[in-house]
Order: sequence, then C-alpha cells, then structure tokens
Amino acid sequence: MPAVRAALLLLGAAACVREPAAEICPPVEAGELVVTEVRGPQMDDSLPQWIELYNAASTSTDLEGLRVRFLRPDGSSELSILVRRTVTVPAGGYAVLGLTSDDVVDYDMGGDYDGESLLSSAFVIVQACGEEIDRVSYSSLPRTGTYSLGSDPPTSDANDLPTNWCTNSTSAGTPGAENIACP
Repeated sequence: MPAVRAALLLLGAAACVREPAAEICPPVEAGELVVTEVRGPQMDDSLPQWIELYNAASTSTDLEGLRVRFLRPDGSSELSILVRRTVTVPAGGYAVLGLTSDDVVDYDMGGDYDGESLLSSAFVIVQACGEEIDRVSYSSLPRTGTYSLGSDPPTSDANDLPTNWCTNSTSAGTPGAENIACP
C-alpha cells in the first residue's frame, strides 16, 4: 500500500500546471492597485484577453505574490492567478495581466488560469497577503472593445460605481494606458 500511495503522490505532483510559489507578500495596501480595464472573449479573437491594474500608490510596486481571483456571481466557480515573478509598476503606471505571452502583456497569467477565456460575468478580487486590495464586478464583457473605468484619476472608490464604467469600443482597448472618459 505505501508504494501505491507514493505512486499516487508522484502522479499528482506531475499533474500540477505550475509549481507552488514561495510565499511572497507584495507591500501594497487596500486601494493602491485599481482594476481599470478588462478585455474578455471577443468576436475578433486575434487579440488577447487581459485585465489591467493601475498603481495608485506614490511609489513603484512589485506585483510578485499578488493574487487575482475571478468568481462567478452565483458562486459556482472561481479562477485564480498568482503573479509568480517580478512585475514592477511605477507610481501612476499600469500593468496588464493577460492570457497570452509575456512579450505581449506584462504578465502571462495563462499558466494559472484554468480556462480558455475570462468569465463573462464575475467579481474580480485583487489580493496581497490574503488582504483585499481592490474588488470590481461586471455582469457582462463587451463582444467588441473593453470594459473600461473612465474616471481620472483611477481610484478604488471610483471603480466601485457602475456609472464610471463603460465600453471602450476600440477593439484593442487601451492596455497599459489611460482609458477614455465614459460618456
């Protein structure tokens, strides 16, 4: 029986998508990282799906150890990513985490993301060291363009208000840059 148990443990370890990460706690406080834009599955899927974070802190921030969770509103499923390497975001800058290679976005979250596309409706929860840094919800992502926070400056209080969000109809959106103002 011990040999069977050892074989099962070995098989389970080989099936993991990614190695467990060392516990790293990015020094970020609630409200210092803000979800500002989401590009989900599109009619034109030649461009990647991604989520954009704005650094509202007064100093640069390394995202290594940050967790971003996507939860269905009905609680039926959760997809979670962990930033597993250094991603430095300057104060007032943006980082783009996407389902594509690191040469297109700041961080490829595909290795942790168990799915082909972002959830069509979700709560997005950004966490550092188990603490909630920001939370956004969306009921549907546009089929063209992005779900975009159109307030300047982007703050975690502003992204709590649905009226500050709109569809940026530009197919690629504005990854890594200031969003268009919402009408």
